[in-house]
Amino acid sequence: MQTSRAKDNQPYVHKLSTPEAKLLEINREFQAPVERLFQAFANAQSLKKWWWPHGMYADHIELDFRSGGKYFFNMKGYEQSAAGMAGHFEEIIINKRIVMTDQFADKQGHPISAKEAKMPGEWPEMAYITFEFESINRNTSRLKLSQQGIPNEFHKDCIQGWSESFEKLDKYLGH
Repeated sequence: MQTSRAKDNQPYVHKLSTPEAKLLEINREFQAPVERLFQAFANAQSLKKWWWPHGMYADHIELDFRSGGKYFFNMKGYEQSAAGMAGHFEEIIINKRIVMTDQFADKQGHPISAKEAKMPGEWPEMAYITFEFESINRNTSRLKLSQQGIPNEFHKDCIQGWSESFEKLDKYLGH
């Protein structure tokens, strides 16, 4: 896996993570200052309020929110074999960017393969999620999500899932 680090104001780019899967991208505006939006990602209590789509929730989150820190989100809700997601934070730039690895995880937070999680399709061993934050004005922020490693046939479901999570995030932020 090759990665390239960009300067603070440049996008973070991963190369060769999954050449056959298209990059999944979502842009969304929130009626909240960028600092408040960023903080919704920075602690376990906030994440429990909005992470995962409708009908699902994170019942347990372990979060070492710093560059190099690890995380584990355990999922409850729909009947699925995968218990959650785990990884580490490659980069955190306050109010600008979060880059994190993404792997399926068992109920104890140990990384498992997509096959062990009973997920069909060609998944990489490790995927990447990048959140980029931008202040539009004092009370409006833009969030750009880029996710690598999602098989193309799952893009529609992932877009729906992230959209529902972002609806919950919007409500959490007070709108």
